[in-house]
Amino acid sequence: MPVRRGHVAPQNTFLGVIIRKFEGQNKKFVIANARVQNCAIIYCNDGFCEMTGFSRPDVMQKPCTCDFLHGQFTTRHSVAQVAQALLGSEERKVEITYHRKDGEYCGLSMWAQGTCTVLDMKLLQ
Repeated sequence: MPVRRGHVAPQNTFLGVIIRKFEGQNKKFVIANARVQNCAIIYCNDGFCEMTGFSRPDVMQKPCTCDFLHGQFTTRHSVAQVAQALLGSEERKVEITYHRKDGEYCGLSMWAQGTCTVLDMKLLQ
């Protein structure tokens, strides 16, 4: 069975289906494990790494609230909305300003669903 780089969870059909579905749609996303403390990120795709400037090792096992992307233009209200959606198991679309590794800011539209913990991020133009 081929090994997928950037994936630190045991292989299973469910995660494979999610990854293939989102990869085929040119999405930028991370997948987190809702069963561990801080809902650690267990997968991030190349699009997410390119958009944020972080490498896979930088992202893996970080909290799914993406605290490492917060910066001076990130509002507390949007951070609270993301946390509430992810940790409270509810679906929500949030516009939040995250910052790339180099400090540049990028506005993101984030779809967060806590039960599955898939973050689908779109860059706002």
